[in-house]
Amino acid sequence: MENEVVKINKIVLYKHGLGYFERHGQVKGDTTIKLGFKTEQMKDVLTSFFALDLNGGKITTVGYDSKDPIQKQLENILIRVPEGAALTQFLTQLKGAKAEVKIGTDVVTGSILGIEPISQKVDNMVITAYKLILLTERGEIQPFNLLEISSLKLLDDPIQKDLKRMLEIYLNSRYTDRKEVNLTCQGQGNRNIVIGYLIEMPIWKTSYRLILDEKQKPYLQGWAIVENPSDEDWQNVQMSFVAGNPISFILDLYTSYYPQRPLINVASIIPLSDGLVGEIGNRSSPSQVLDICDDAITSEEDQEPADKEAFKSPKKVSGRGGRGAPAPVLAQTVAKPMAELMQSSITALASGVQVGELFAYEAKTPVSIDRRKAAMVPIIAENVEGSKILYYRAEVSPRLMNAFYLTNSTKLTLETGPITLFEESTSVGEGILKQSLQTGMKEIIPYAIETGCTIEKISQYHDKPAHKCKITNGMLTTSNYNINETIYKLSNKTNRNQVVYLDHSRTVNYTLIEPKKFEEEILEHYRFKLDLASGKSVDFKVQEQVETFSDFYLQDFSTADIRFHLSKSPLSKSAKEFLGELSDLMNQLAEQKRIYSEAQTEYSRISEDQNRYRQNMNTLNSNNPKERELRDNYVGKLRNTEDRIGELKGIMMEAQEKQNRLQKELTKKIQEFNED
Repeated sequence: MENEVVKINKIVLYKHGLGYFERHGQVKGDTTIKLGFKTEQMKDVLTSFFALDLNGGKITTVGYDSKDPIQKQLENILIRVPEGAALTQFLTQLKGAKAEVKIGTDVVTGSILGIEPISQKVDNMVITAYKLILLTERGEIQPFNLLEISSLKLLDDPIQKDLKRMLEIYLNSRYTDRKEVNLTCQGQGNRNIVIGYLIEMPIWKTSYRLILDEKQKPYLQGWAIVENPSDEDWQNVQMSFVAGNPISFILDLYTSYYPQRPLINVASIIPLSDGLVGEIGNRSSPSQVLDICDDAITSEEDQEPADKEAFKSPKKVSGRGGRGAPAPVLAQTVAKPMAELMQSSITALASGVQVGELFAYEAKTPVSIDRRKAAMVPIIAENVEGSKILYYRAEVSPRLMNAFYLTNSTKLTLETGPITLFEESTSVGEGILKQSLQTGMKEIIPYAIETGCTIEKISQYHDKPAHKCKITNGMLTTSNYNINETIYKLSNKTNRNQVVYLDHSRTVNYTLIEPKKFEEEILEHYRFKLDLASGKSVDFKVQEQVETFSDFYLQDFSTADIRFHLSKSPLSKSAKEFLGELSDLMNQLAEQKRIYSEAQTEYSRISEDQNRYRQNMNTLNSNNPKERELRDNYVGKLRNTEDRIGELKGIMMEAQEKQNRLQKELTKKIQEFNED
């Protein structure tokens, strides 16, 4: 079998950390193709790997290095090579093994009995030597000093094979980052082979140059930044860059798993009755089947049926594509505008193609990138629609910003990435394309702080008078608007007319009332377009409102509350008449409360006078003419006050009865009145 080389023919890079690699090559007869991968790459390889023999042959097996733990691989090998005292401890394990020992010119063959340590005292030091003990073919037990043995050969083939296999396992364990995949191909004659797989790769990145020129349309140049982190050169490879984020995950099919199984005592499953031994059934464990479908993303060319004839490899191009952007050309050293020079110097090496729901840039010519190197591949070189504007969003900057309003007028999808803007040969700032732009989509790209125009933001809140009022179920409900007003004071101190795009943050639950229209609504903001003339100032007002409701219980109303709502609230005619009736009842109720209160006050005063009269009468002597006269005077006053107390009790009782009647009438009226 001959090892054939299959070269990388196509690479598709994604934004989710994977790369699709396709290899093409030719084989002859029965052969094996060997590929090398890093250990971590094996997880993705095993979920995506495919191989095709396009000319009638077959891929019989795809073998690869196992990831079994070293102890698991050594389970069936009975010998070990210890880390320390390797020779003596190793030979100790070989009791009974046949060996050939050579000392000088003498060769002795026998079976190993073991290792014997011999200690000797030399110059007050104890030195330990080791002797190999052999049972020779003549039946003699003979020791040999290990230091004098020039060679030792094991004569048992199984031990030799175990030793060789063990050393291979130990050696491979030192190179855990490299695994070999072997494809066994069977067939006759020359045949074409296609191999494809996905492995982890750095995402490809995008950067742009936008050339602004008043005399012609803006010119956009885009570069794909590609890295080759592998140990293999990419030579004349068809390369595609996919925009978007397809779903991906890591499923480790490479690591060997050994589930723990329960240990069952044999006696528990072998019946001993009647002296019969029960049958032990065949043990079978359920297996989990994992179906993974990974469709490789290909262009229309790749989807054509494979020809039975030999592959036609892509024509090579002179030089290597994607070696980076040219150095900026100083305006004073050239006569042509920078945009025109860039258009004549750089041509996009990619075309756009729709791949399902994704978009891909496909290189028009093969690309070459050396191992451990990176490159910039031009993928966009077109004029675009757009204009310079001023932009304001308070959350981004408190000042106006110079910005470019980009419209993707190309047939390509513009991926996110930094944009450096030039006017002639001077860089005027840097911005970021924050979202992917499909054809026709727009985005504002700020790139500098504006110094000639200013903006000031003033915010205030106030309420409008109630605009609606309704009475139902004993409750008066008024509706009014809370107003959020923002005034933007803009001033243009330059000699150029400016267009300003202003993003105003929407207030939650509020509705825009001024101005009536906006340019667009984006990310919880209203976007307005303003014309700012040279040397002029503008006050731009934005008003938002939200309707609020206030509830008042009529049972808690006073006549003053009724007068307020009659004069301030937008009441219906029936509601006004109803409140007028309530006011009359409340006045009557208040009058009865006044009568009752005054009578109660007088009653309390008279009761206090009577108590005082009685106390004074108790201290007077009836035998004393003057005191008797004074006592008669108190008796007359008591007689008079008793009559008044009777009158006051009648007044209070009548007033209380009227209050109860009026209160019931008031409550009933409140409960029964409902506006439609």
